[in-house]
Amino acid sequence: MSTSLTQCNRPVTAGRQMDASSIVTPIVIPAVNLGDTSRLVSIEMDLKKVKKPHFQFTDLAYNKSKGFMLIKDDGLASDYNIVYKVISGGVVNGKKYPGFTYTDGTGKNIGFKYSFALNPNEEHGSSTNVTSWPQIMEIVSKGHSMMNHTLFHGGTDKLKAIKDAEKNLWNHTHYRMTEIAIPSNDEGFVETGLQLGYHLITSEFGEPIPDGNNDPGNENVSWGSVIPVKTQNFNKVLISRSNLGDQWNPKELIDAKKYVDYVFDHPQKDKKLIGAAFSHGPFGDKNEGAEIFYDFINYIKNHPANRDSAWMTSSKELMDYMKTKAKVKVVKEHYDPATGKYHITLDMNAVDPNVIYRNMSLMVDGGEISNVKATGTNDVTFNAKTGLINIYKTDRSKVRDPFKDKLPPQISKISYKGNTITILYDIPVKQSKSAGYEIPGNKVLALKGSGKVWQLLMQNPVTDKQTFFYRMQRGDASQADDPSFRVCTYAGSPLVKGN
Repeated sequence: MSTSLTQCNRPVTAGRQMDASSIVTPIVIPAVNLGDTSRLVSIEMDLKKVKKPHFQFTDLAYNKSKGFMLIKDDGLASDYNIVYKVISGGVVNGKKYPGFTYTDGTGKNIGFKYSFALNPNEEHGSSTNVTSWPQIMEIVSKGHSMMNHTLFHGGTDKLKAIKDAEKNLWNHTHYRMTEIAIPSNDEGFVETGLQLGYHLITSEFGEPIPDGNNDPGNENVSWGSVIPVKTQNFNKVLISRSNLGDQWNPKELIDAKKYVDYVFDHPQKDKKLIGAAFSHGPFGDKNEGAEIFYDFINYIKNHPANRDSAWMTSSKELMDYMKTKAKVKVVKEHYDPATGKYHITLDMNAVDPNVIYRNMSLMVDGGEISNVKATGTNDVTFNAKTGLINIYKTDRSKVRDPFKDKLPPQISKISYKGNTITILYDIPVKQSKSAGYEIPGNKVLALKGSGKVWQLLMQNPVTDKQTFFYRMQRGDASQADDPSFRVCTYAGSPLVKGN
């Protein structure tokens, strides 16, 4: 006997013991609207009172000065029945809620967005306790986000926990998750998530083992449940999040409102803060939950420090805006004095393919704008008084199928005999550090091997009560012919006696 681990994106080999329930097979769902798939965005406007025209992208969408990224965990039925309907408009407990909007700075109403961290396992196709696949698709169609909360609230194989969730949601909705809400403070997801292309990771970040976040000074974590947009490195957004409480009773509402005040009145608000907070509720068993949740959202909308200055964004909308702004190329900027036309052309080719909301907000200085036209977009709005132009562009055509992703090496078998643990990788690896491996209650003396087969020499005989850890932030195991593909974390995998 030996421990056999299910692989992601690898063919099943003969004789390998597999967990059939965890194998995700592609299915066919209705086609989705791809949006505007143009590579180039062209903007043309008339300018008056011209000095020296130029433009810049705004720090936050719609040139807002602050914002909120609110999250609800676990994909419960109340995601749809309460939160979605209160936010986007609908009937809850016999009462009609009109939904919440703010403006884009030009008069166009934008719906408040929410983020839903879910475990997209097959319970969503069979249980009334969680959101159904059609409900999830409806939520996404309104611009809300789905965050990866792993398939079953964690797992020892961190790559598999992330990728199986990602693939199964794609299976049923063709929505690809690009942000992670780590279950509790489960270790190993930060480095694994970053390796797999996740740039926003939210958690309690409490694990004792450094996982890309507990570096000296904790410089990689945005503590205090706010993202300082002006100084944030958006290649690595590790954000703790405030817990708004789950019951949504009057006492919790008081604390939730204090959090809103904290974001609006924060001493570093000049950094254009995005507040990050979450809850598991409100649940559907108490009618007061919907009303108190409505009161909370209404408090944000009508806060004295808001005055339509807050971006009510989702995790994906936030990250897509930042990723678009970072990679879009200005290929033409020209003002013609003879015609008064100011022309800007932007190239989207370098933007991450998994970015679907390619919206941009820019401010034009050095003249009064009018008659703004754009091609390669879904819509354009402008404010002649402030010089704000908003480009709306959704493009789903370039999103990668997660079933076709190239993945790093994975461990397929772990077995022990006496003082030796044998590790079988599915493809050849190179490594030199034994520090990445740990067997609690035992000590690694040496690492040896090559290609697919490696062995750990332990100080004491191994037992089946011990567990196996490989921490990628401590080790250097990587694909033999491509060291950029590093082996991801395994935390607490079982050990079984081999032959």
